[in-house]
Amino acid sequence: MTLIRTSPGRAGRVDWALVAAAGGLLVIGSLAMLSAASTTPYYSSVFRTHFVALGIGAAAFTLMLAFNYQIFQDQSRALYALALVLMVVTLLFGHVSRGHRSWLRVMGFGFQPGELARMLLILVLADVLDRRARRIESLSTLLTVLAVAAPILILILRQPDLSTTLSFVPALMGMLFCAGADVPQMLAVFGCGAAAFGMPLLYTFCSARFPDAAPHSLPALVLATSKSGWAALWTILLFAAAGALAWRLATWLRLQVKPLAFVVAPLLLSASLLSGLAIYGRLKGYQRDRFVAWVAPETDVQGAAYNVIQSRIAVGSGGLWGRGLFSGTQSQLGFLPERHTDFIFAGVGEEMGFVGCSLVLGLYMLLLWRIVAAARLARDRYGYLVCAGLASMLACHLALNVGMCVGLLPVAGLPLPLVSYGGTNLVVTLGALGIVANIYARRYALL
Repeated sequence: MTLIRTSPGRAGRVDWALVAAAGGLLVIGSLAMLSAASTTPYYSSVFRTHFVALGIGAAAFTLMLAFNYQIFQDQSRALYALALVLMVVTLLFGHVSRGHRSWLRVMGFGFQPGELARMLLILVLADVLDRRARRIESLSTLLTVLAVAAPILILILRQPDLSTTLSFVPALMGMLFCAGADVPQMLAVFGCGAAAFGMPLLYTFCSARFPDAAPHSLPALVLATSKSGWAALWTILLFAAAGALAWRLATWLRLQVKPLAFVVAPLLLSASLLSGLAIYGRLKGYQRDRFVAWVAPETDVQGAAYNVIQSRIAVGSGGLWGRGLFSGTQSQLGFLPERHTDFIFAGVGEEMGFVGCSLVLGLYMLLLWRIVAAARLARDRYGYLVCAGLASMLACHLALNVGMCVGLLPVAGLPLPLVSYGGTNLVVTLGALGIVANIYARRYALL
């Protein structure tokens, strides 16, 4: 079997299924967004900004489709420098909105450089992984990728924008996995990070669910590690003892496990605990409220959990066919907060019902399928990895946004791409899909 360059006709160069899926989401999103924002005092501004961004996004899609995508690999260093400059400029001169210094204003319009920086980072990391294809399973490759991504993610985290930073992690993991990185190494590194970010969630759960726990109960012991350095030290010693006991048990059972694993595992658990303590101490009030709204919504119905409860009411009240556009009580009467941005899916559920939600999810599945198809047909490893990163990031945004709207995941403050209101996200997403269409248009055929 050989690979040859195809010369498809003009119609064959465009993935019309990808275009149809994106177009369907844009239509549904525009209708839902305009309906949700119709009762707000800034409706005219939302209307104008959305359609201006839609026009710019369509131009970005066309532009990304017009030339060879491999220019991004050739200019990966310049793209990385651009991403760094954008993030530094944002931290120094950015506009503060809702506690985040994540906006820049140019010619009267505001945009979020972090959205573009994440897209540029995917293009850069695809080049890094492509160049290290022969050493992809080595630990140095994993550390190199993390070292390249860390400055951008740290600068985004400094805005501070924890949700945007964490949403990039699945894209990073997806690219590493598709590139062929060593899975145990990935599990160790990312598992340590997950445990570190899981500690604040565990502390929030225990403090919200068991505020009056008995002194020697498990919740009280867990909370003690967040308040007492001695408790944290004893926990670390417990990890070390557990590692030694596991090593003795493995020796007795004659299991083929490297002794180094019984040293590394306690060290990673200890590092996760200490990192989790540091993160817990630096959490903002609204971030704690989001955790409380997820793990114990009944403890603060009118406060932290209000958004999630109203979102679930909106989704549940839509029924099969929905209440109709401009007829939803939760959205039109203002009970549902952020109804045209973060909680747009709840508005779709209320006004378009189960059918509308199913259509949105179905179109997303079609879109992700076409991105995966473009990856499989890509003529080089670089194009394959770019598609892998974009598919992982879009799937993560979909899961987080829908999950928080129905109460399955904590509120992340992330838009639903192509559906939620947000000029920068819309333009960057359409530009990214243009790159995917470009990779598909320059595919090889198998003969």
